[in-house]
Amino acid sequence: MVTERLDIQDQLEVLSIFEHIDNGHNFLLSGGAGSGKTYSLVSVIRQVIKENPTIKIACLTYTNAAVKEIEDRINHKNLKVSTIHDFLWDCIKNFQSELKLALIQLAEEETFIIDDPEKTLSENIEIQYKEYVRLREGIISHDEVITISEYMFIKYPKLCDILKDKFKFIFIDEYQDTNEQVIRIFLDHLRISKKQSIIGLFGDSMQSIYDDGIGNINLYLEKDYVKEVVKNQNRRNPKKIYKLANNLRTDNVKQEHSSDLSAPNILPNGNVKDGNILFLYSVEKNTEKIKHYLKSLNQSWDFANSKTTKELNLTHNLISAQAGFSTLMEIYDEDPIINLKKDLSEKIKNENLNIEDEKTFEEIVNELKLESRSYLLDEIKLDLEALKEFDKVKDLSIVNFSDLEFKHKLLIELKEKTIKQKKIPKKNLYKYITIEEFVGELNFITTVLKKDKILSNETHRLFYEKIKDKSFNEIKKIYIDKENLIDDKRELDDQNSKKGSKRDNFIKHLFKIQNVLRFYSDKNFPEFFRVMKRNGTTIKTINDKRVLKNNIEQLLTNQNTTIGDVIDRADELGIVKKDDKIDNFIHSSEYIYDRLKEVSYQEFIKLYDYLEGLTPFSTQHKTKGNEFDNVLVILDNGNWTKYNFNYLFTNRIDRASVFERTQKLFYVCCTRSKENLAVYFQNPSTQVIETAKNWFEEIIDLDKL
Repeated sequence: MVTERLDIQDQLEVLSIFEHIDNGHNFLLSGGAGSGKTYSLVSVIRQVIKENPTIKIACLTYTNAAVKEIEDRINHKNLKVSTIHDFLWDCIKNFQSELKLALIQLAEEETFIIDDPEKTLSENIEIQYKEYVRLREGIISHDEVITISEYMFIKYPKLCDILKDKFKFIFIDEYQDTNEQVIRIFLDHLRISKKQSIIGLFGDSMQSIYDDGIGNINLYLEKDYVKEVVKNQNRRNPKKIYKLANNLRTDNVKQEHSSDLSAPNILPNGNVKDGNILFLYSVEKNTEKIKHYLKSLNQSWDFANSKTTKELNLTHNLISAQAGFSTLMEIYDEDPIINLKKDLSEKIKNENLNIEDEKTFEEIVNELKLESRSYLLDEIKLDLEALKEFDKVKDLSIVNFSDLEFKHKLLIELKEKTIKQKKIPKKNLYKYITIEEFVGELNFITTVLKKDKILSNETHRLFYEKIKDKSFNEIKKIYIDKENLIDDKRELDDQNSKKGSKRDNFIKHLFKIQNVLRFYSDKNFPEFFRVMKRNGTTIKTINDKRVLKNNIEQLLTNQNTTIGDVIDRADELGIVKKDDKIDNFIHSSEYIYDRLKEVSYQEFIKLYDYLEGLTPFSTQHKTKGNEFDNVLVILDNGNWTKYNFNYLFTNRIDRASVFERTQKLFYVCCTRSKENLAVYFQNPSTQVIETAKNWFEEIIDLDKL
């Protein structure tokens, strides 16, 4: 018998799950955003414990924050709550001989790259799982854990017996974000074992917005490996928002409000909240004008309160200027020298060129430039101004190329020359790719012009002068990516960071410094002095305190203090000492560090506040799983070709993958709101506005206000 509850819908869903459990079937609980899937997961776990008090249960999630949330709700000695990576590692870590053999085999199959793996791994080393990967030393990280785990569950079926013996129930939260290899382990490979266990999945295929997630398990449902229970209630969103969400769904989940009178979206009189949804547009995007209009509505929009109001953009790049860390983003994402280095390395690899690494960076640039200039300038006569016209046609399919009014010489000549050079039949080229994808295939030809562009910019010319005489072998080892800057974003101050951060050691070092400075500014002096003492710094006199206070306040407020200054001063003051990691970064990425150290520390504070969820800004991906009273969604693709909001509003299903990806992301964004939702679209077409009229009750042209 299921534990008595106020909500009859919850009772029926849990009863259905236990019918499948009683029949020995794996199950899937599918529920839309705000349906209370975690609540149902907790209810099922509690009931399983009640009926089977001596058996062990595993509950797997993707983040440490989710682990903590579930552990806070259920505390039982037989329940193991874990991230998926940690759980899989626990399953295989004691089989060291088999782990080494697995690594060797995967290296031979070129799944992993290890020079002479048998020699490396035959020594007396222990395979370890850490935050970083050094395969030569037997250290694996998150991606390797998943791949090795699947290999071992296939290679050693006894592992399936061991796991089923240990855990009679394994529940996986947010299954749609789980790697396909993980799902195969639990739904394919465990079937090899004849022992009994139940796999329970909880999630929503419509919220599968991460590339490495399985998305859905329709194949397993069709094979009857899993039984589905649908959760149709909505406990979070007002009526207007969940009705909009229903229009976006493509499955059998159509939400209605909960019958639970204590649900957040239910008013004291028992009725569901209506909420407010707006579609805003204008010819030119003016974020301040958008916010000013929303604040004028008296609907509790407060962009100064990051806990109640969020502005969602597609990319961090679209946020960086508003949030105040554009220089850091430019260095990590658009550094001209590093981008040129990437293009050169890719050209060398793709064309299998024989390049002498001891040559200088400039020698390699000039060598490849001379090689390409004849092809580029003599044969194609590339007109750079034509690229400005490219935005007008980039989303159109090449199959319609002959019908375009735009017949610019650039696109016509590139098209003809590429077909000739690559011997690609015209009909195949036309059939499969858009103009944007087509021109993307030709990106390598623009590499040759990048040096000229760099030298035409005085600041970039100075960067080039610093690096041009260094060996190409040294420069090509420099790696930097914007994920090193902005990964591991937290939406709320009290959330835990996810495991597997991609932040580099430079950003991690700055976070250590700012965390300590924040203890001070928040007047959390016990924690502040604990850290100082651990770093070997003691405060003995009143004057010591006064000097320290002045130094810290200068670090926190002086606009002229650079990041390099703060790193040095923090080391001197004992706030955060320099260690091997930051020293290695400075040595191995000298060019990047020379740029970063000159950036104002105030800009890093802005980045810190953004990543710690202390600003109203967020990317649309990172807000998943959270909820806010007020949500403003800015529909701007940000030059990211994987998404296109115009496709969504014009039903452009011929680009199915982009359409579906955009549809799911938009669904996630809209369903974050508990009260008010506003969606902004810049310069929409008539067709976009007509679709908006079907989805939204109120359409506002900001240019007419």
